[in-house]
Amino acid sequence: MAQAISEGLDKSGLAVYARQMASDINKGPLEKVQGERGFTIAPNNKALLEKSPIVVIAVKPHQVRQALTEVHEAINEQLFISIAAGITLSTLEEYIPQPASIIRVIPNLPALVGKGVTLLASLPNTNKEDVENAKKIFSAVGEVVELPESLFNQGTAVSGSGPAYFFLVMEAMIRGAVRLGLPWDLARKLVVKTCEGAAATALARPRQHLSDLRDQVTSPGGTTAEGLLALEEGKINALFQEALKAAALRGRELG
Repeated sequence: MAQAISEGLDKSGLAVYARQMASDINKGPLEKVQGERGFTIAPNNKALLEKSPIVVIAVKPHQVRQALTEVHEAINEQLFISIAAGITLSTLEEYIPQPASIIRVIPNLPALVGKGVTLLASLPNTNKEDVENAKKIFSAVGEVVELPESLFNQGTAVSGSGPAYFFLVMEAMIRGAVRLGLPWDLARKLVVKTCEGAAATALARPRQHLSDLRDQVTSPGGTTAEGLLALEEGKINALFQEALKAAALRGRELG
């Protein structure tokens, strides 16, 4: 995800690679990407903080506390943006003293191709300029949706975990198409492009209920009606609702 953000910032011109700095315990992969992009490698996180007015915390959730403890002395007036799932603003406040600003975001995988959705939450007293800067950064890799942190677990269950569910559906459809006799490459193309087209249609008609769009595809007694019946008998609606509920609960546990 850090690489996706870095690439988006460069492509948008908001912060080209020459203006970016990164630090990582695992130097090998970092040096490989640096050789391709030309950003600066900081010797450690503390050195990065001393040079960077905006810091993206892009470590795993269980590493956040340790990383912030190590750089505590270097924290000053930077803007910290955390992408760690489950780590709340109140937890970040314990490790990031004022006058630094704190913003929490949850980007999703399609940020890799500039089609991401990023959830954003901030503390009530956060400087508006810092919030706008955070929005600009993540607008470089897709859309930004600002919402209360109290809804973050629910929102993450949809946009954060959602791509995996759509990949699963596409994979299942591809396997079904191959079972019907279609070549794998053709099956994949048909499924992925059909998914893209369906999403584009829904986006183009925001006021139209999805059930109405579904009805436009479904002729009485036709092939689609039979396929939908099979899905309904498999309780697909209930399964997806349970999946979102489980993801939201897990997000709460991570916090």
